[in-house]
Amino acid sequence: MRIRVLLFAAAREAAGCGSFEIELPQGSTVREAQREIGERIPPLAARLPHCRIALDREFAEIDAALRDGAELAIIPPVSGG
Repeated sequence: MRIRVLLFAAAREAAGCGSFEIELPQGSTVREAQREIGERIPPLAARLPHCRIALDREFAEIDAALRDGAELAIIPPVSGG
């Protein structure tokens, strides 16, 4: 199945792009997508465990099931004052 990945803030900078697509087997979860993203973009791998992930515009748990055509947004922690 095809999953669209959107990257924001520091994740976008680390990847050098704002979005891309990955292919995963049917029945995959957010955790498996996270693993695939880290393998595909090594500079992002260390940041992923600290990021929030939204699945189809709703924050998702790591074991949430994915569907073909789903959209994952990688949202790093933000600090500021």
